[in-house]
Amino acid sequence: MSHQPSKKVLLIFPREKGVKFSNDTLYPFPILGLTLLASLFPKTYDVKIINEAIEEVNFDTHIDLVGITGLTCIIQRAYSIADQFRSRGVKVILGGVHPSLLPDEAKEHADSVFIGEAEGMFDKLIKDFESGSLKPFYKNREWSDLRGISLPRRDLLNKRHHPFFKAIETTRGCPNRCEFCSVPIINGKRYRVRPLEEVDQELSTIIRKKGEYLFLADDNVTAKEDYASGLFEIFKRHGVKWMAFTTIKIALDEKLLKKAQESGCISLFIGFESLLQENLDSVSKHFVNARELSGWIKMIQQHRIGIHGSFIFGFDGDDPTIFKRTVEFVQKNNIELPTFSVLTPFPGTPLQKRMEEEKRIFDRNWSHYDMSHVVFKPKKMTVQELQEGYLWAQKYICAPRSILKRLLWGPKHHFFHFLMSNFVLRGAQMDVIGRIKDKELPYENFTDLRQP
Repeated sequence: MSHQPSKKVLLIFPREKGVKFSNDTLYPFPILGLTLLASLFPKTYDVKIINEAIEEVNFDTHIDLVGITGLTCIIQRAYSIADQFRSRGVKVILGGVHPSLLPDEAKEHADSVFIGEAEGMFDKLIKDFESGSLKPFYKNREWSDLRGISLPRRDLLNKRHHPFFKAIETTRGCPNRCEFCSVPIINGKRYRVRPLEEVDQELSTIIRKKGEYLFLADDNVTAKEDYASGLFEIFKRHGVKWMAFTTIKIALDEKLLKKAQESGCISLFIGFESLLQENLDSVSKHFVNARELSGWIKMIQQHRIGIHGSFIFGFDGDDPTIFKRTVEFVQKNNIELPTFSVLTPFPGTPLQKRMEEEKRIFDRNWSHYDMSHVVFKPKKMTVQELQEGYLWAQKYICAPRSILKRLLWGPKHHFFHFLMSNFVLRGAQMDVIGRIKDKELPYENFTDLRQP
């Protein structure tokens, strides 16, 4: 441990002022990444977390070190913050998804770029920082073992971080190889799990009473069935209501579904991506059979678990009929909380590599990589048809009439939770629709697609 005087550190989650994304909520989402990072600093360091969605960065305060995390769609803002601090002589480290995928680009705005996970390499960075010899890049040679990872510094979050739900991480990595996804690049293809007793211990420190909401930040909570079973037993004991990401494959495992239900699962986030088998096959989702989807959805809903279903428009098999078909599917199957997005070739993904080779990417403005803008030329429709179709579908499913129809005709479990969630997301979705239609589309008028 260093005996130098305490250093002041600022960790920043950047946001463009006034710009909403389609998955924004009224209350800021718990930022697990920065609270985990904060826990790795020596005890003598004075660490502060700023989420620009709710508070402003003060550039004139005395700071020794700034760490900024960056998603692709807000990376320009991250760079701008980094440049301002560096012009004041403050050391800046960039990390997170985008800098990990494009470290050379990020390095132009930082003293150091942290690639991938911080655990296992962070002590070296601190040592170099203290001796004034920061390296340009830091990257772990192997994926860290999740045993004994320190507990997130949740105490550092602004009080406005609505305590509506607590967030926890139990696993990392994803064994699937979806072409458009950067998870295997950032968190690895090997599925790593935290010891169950450590998860249990962490829950004891954050769950105060039965019935609290818990959000799992994992990429796929059910990838390892025996581990998931043990996890669900812990959730049951703590009496939480929980939400997590998984794949539709959980519908094939009724025993696990029943355990999830009994342990307080109220909602599963499932990436359906597409209703067309050729699309699913082409992006390495061979394990999904498009014809079985309705039956699988019913199976999950019969276990009183709601579905947060995600669909992507713009795959090579999509033509202009895909929007109406998808909206009809969502409404007919009463998917409690649907979200639509535009296929986006994020840097570093196999999808981006393929589209570059096919010379189909025409927009490299990172702020458009928010999954609401079309940045490539689709195969079976025009750019305008894809952009307008997405906006129409998004507008249709977040109309109050559509929301109520899905929830009232559907299984009705956790009705108020899903009603609130739909209306919370609706605000941000309408904001995005308005912004793209009014300010950014060079089209005279929007085609009024027939309502299904």
